[in-house]
Amino acid sequence: MKATTARQTAFWRQRLAGMALCGAIFWVSGLSPARAQEEMAVSVVTAQKATLLEKIPVIGSLAAREEIEVHPYVAGREIQEVLVEVGQTVAQGEPLVRLDMADARMQLDKNTVSLLRAKAAIAVEASKVDAAGATATEARKRLARSQALNQKGALATQMLEEHQGAQTRAIAELELARQSLALAQADEKLILQERQEIELIIERSTVRAPGAGRVLVRNARVGLTTSASGAPLFVLAAGGDIEFVASVPETLFVRIREGMSATVAPLGEETAIGGSVRLKDARLDPATRSGTVHIALPAGFDLVPGMFARSNIQADRHTGIVLPGTAVNSAGGIHSVQIVRDGVVSIRRISVGLQQDGMTEIAAGLAVGELVVLKAGSFLKENARIKPVLADALPEGEASRSISLNTVKGAF
Repeated sequence: MKATTARQTAFWRQRLAGMALCGAIFWVSGLSPARAQEEMAVSVVTAQKATLLEKIPVIGSLAAREEIEVHPYVAGREIQEVLVEVGQTVAQGEPLVRLDMADARMQLDKNTVSLLRAKAAIAVEASKVDAAGATATEARKRLARSQALNQKGALATQMLEEHQGAQTRAIAELELARQSLALAQADEKLILQERQEIELIIERSTVRAPGAGRVLVRNARVGLTTSASGAPLFVLAAGGDIEFVASVPETLFVRIREGMSATVAPLGEETAIGGSVRLKDARLDPATRSGTVHIALPAGFDLVPGMFARSNIQADRHTGIVLPGTAVNSAGGIHSVQIVRDGVVSIRRISVGLQQDGMTEIAAGLAVGELVVLKAGSFLKENARIKPVLADALPEGEASRSISLNTVKGAF
């Protein structure tokens, strides 16, 4: 009887201890959610100012700044020799092509013979002028003596008239000799002009570079006949200067100004090349509503015209408040952040500006120094209590962020 009573007493003690333990667990479990929420560690960032570099991203290709087309001066001639290849850099006046000039040299030889004949003819006509001049002088003196004797009655009038006729004939022969000499000299001048033309054709049979540059296109082939209206024999990049060319939409084109700094990243290049906007079109294409922008690039890079490239044009630089993009919650065109003050979360609507590289500009609704939850999400409610843990928004030592033109408008 006593043993039974002892077993019952132990049983009820165990039941009471179990019920007490369950009550304690229930009591603790009823309080743990609030305490857990109060003690939840959440990463936060401080809203801070940074230098915002607004960039306009454009896509285009590399091209020669100025192209020089090389055409032959002499048409209808066969190309005999090509002296340069694509990719070579040539100096101004450097020979590029030699044409077949066999017939021109034959003409030059004939001209040489004609020139010798012309000089001989001039010499003959000059001697005739000298002889006619001497005859005319002698006839004039004889006439003068005859006139003096006739006045004294010592010479017949008939003889005087003969002497007058002789002088007239001598003067006419002299004038004729002078005209023949002038004609021979004119022939010589004409032959000399023809010789200069032939020599010019021979000189132009060697096609030379009009300016220094890099050979981009070679259409010249041995055996090809030159034509004044055909494709150029060569196309050169003047001075070897290469630039970036892009067609920019109207909305971005109006923001670009000549002289703006830019970076260009050709396809396959790890580092971007610094440059500046050299030129922009004076008008937009009415069909595409876009305009062309030219960005000058420095020399010293192995750039290939036609290569695809990307560019960022620095349009504006200003100071503004920035946050990591993860701190901004966007839904339905409305943007908000979770502000932390004294460990209590509050949700505030903001308007955003530029965005790039995971950073977002806060245009309105946030002050410098305010704490913001790093990763905005729905698990934190209004007035929730947290334990804020400060995280770095900007890497240490980075004074500014480059923000491109990805403007997202949001209501405040």
